[in-house]
Amino acid sequence: VDPIELVVWLPALCRKMDVPYCIVKSRARLGTTVNQKIATAVCFTAVRAEDKAEFSKIVESCKSNFNERFEEVRKRWGGGIR
Repeated sequence: VDPIELVVWLPALCRKMDVPYCIVKSRARLGTTVNQKIATAVCFTAVRAEDKAEFSKIVESCKSNFNERFEEVRKRWGGGIR
Protein backbone atom coordinates (compact mmCIF):
# COMPACT_ATOMS: atom_id res chain seq x y z
CA VAL A 1 0.00 0.00 0.00
CA ASP A 2 1.40 3.35 -0.94
CA PRO A 3 1.35 5.47 1.11
CA ILE A 4 1.46 3.12 4.09
CA GLU A 5 -0.39 5.70 6.23
CA LEU A 6 -3.62 4.55 4.59
CA VAL A 7 -3.65 1.27 6.55
CA VAL A 8 -1.09 1.56 9.35
CA TRP A 9 -3.73 2.71 11.87
CA LEU A 10 -6.08 -0.25 11.26
CA PRO A 11 -4.56 -2.67 13.82
CA ALA A 12 -4.78 -0.05 16.59
CA LEU A 13 -8.43 0.62 15.75
CA CYS A 14 -9.22 -3.11 15.66
CA ARG A 15 -7.59 -3.63 19.08
CA LYS A 16 -9.49 -0.67 20.53
CA MET A 17 -12.84 -1.92 19.19
CA ASP A 18 -12.07 -5.60 19.99
CA VAL A 19 -12.33 -6.62 16.33
CA PRO A 20 -10.23 -9.61 15.23
CA TYR A 21 -7.63 -8.74 12.61
CA CYS A 22 -4.68 -10.37 10.90
CA ILE A 23 -1.83 -9.29 8.68
CA VAL A 24 -1.45 -11.23 5.43
CA LYS A 25 1.89 -11.58 3.64
CA SER A 26 0.77 -10.34 0.24
CA ARG A 27 -2.00 -8.27 -1.32
CA ALA A 28 -2.48 -11.01 -3.92
CA ARG A 29 -3.12 -13.62 -1.22
CA LEU A 30 -5.66 -11.32 0.41
CA GLY A 31 -7.26 -10.63 -2.97
CA THR A 32 -7.99 -14.32 -3.51
CA THR A 33 -10.39 -14.26 -0.54
CA VAL A 34 -12.60 -11.74 -2.36
CA ASN A 35 -12.05 -12.93 -5.95
CA GLN A 36 -9.88 -9.93 -6.87
CA LYS A 37 -6.36 -9.69 -8.24
CA ILE A 38 -5.14 -7.74 -5.18
CA ALA A 39 -6.66 -6.22 -2.06
CA THR A 40 -5.22 -4.04 0.69
CA ALA A 41 -7.88 -4.58 3.35
CA VAL A 42 -10.90 -6.86 3.69
CA CYS A 43 -13.77 -6.76 6.16
CA PHE A 44 -16.27 -9.59 6.45
CA THR A 45 -19.77 -8.34 7.25
CA ALA A 46 -21.75 -11.56 6.73
CA VAL A 47 -20.90 -15.25 6.78
CA ARG A 48 -23.02 -18.00 5.27
CA ALA A 49 -24.43 -20.50 7.74
CA GLU A 50 -22.47 -23.40 6.20
CA ASP A 51 -19.20 -21.45 6.60
CA LYS A 52 -19.66 -20.31 10.21
CA ALA A 53 -17.71 -23.19 11.78
CA GLU A 54 -14.68 -22.67 9.55
CA PHE A 55 -14.92 -18.90 9.95
CA SER A 56 -14.94 -19.19 13.75
CA LYS A 57 -11.66 -21.16 13.55
CA ILE A 58 -10.14 -18.36 11.48
CA VAL A 59 -11.37 -15.73 13.94
CA GLU A 60 -9.86 -17.61 16.89
CA SER A 61 -6.57 -17.96 15.04
CA CYS A 62 -6.51 -14.23 14.28
CA LYS A 63 -7.29 -13.34 17.89
CA SER A 64 -4.61 -15.61 19.31
CA ASN A 65 -1.91 -14.62 16.80
CA PHE A 66 -2.53 -10.89 16.53
CA ASN A 67 -5.03 -9.35 18.99
CA GLU A 68 -3.84 -11.18 22.11
CA ARG A 69 -0.10 -11.05 21.25
CA PHE A 70 0.09 -7.27 20.75
CA GLU A 71 2.16 -6.56 23.87
CA GLU A 72 4.62 -9.36 23.06
CA VAL A 73 5.07 -8.22 19.46
CA ARG A 74 5.26 -4.54 20.42
CA LYS A 75 8.06 -5.22 22.86
CA ARG A 76 10.03 -7.15 20.27
CA TRP A 77 9.61 -4.65 17.43
CA GLY A 78 9.30 -1.47 19.48
CA GLY A 79 12.26 -2.19 21.74
CA GLY A 80 10.13 -2.34 24.90
CA ILE A 81 10.45 1.39 25.60
CA ARG A 82 7.59 2.84 27.59
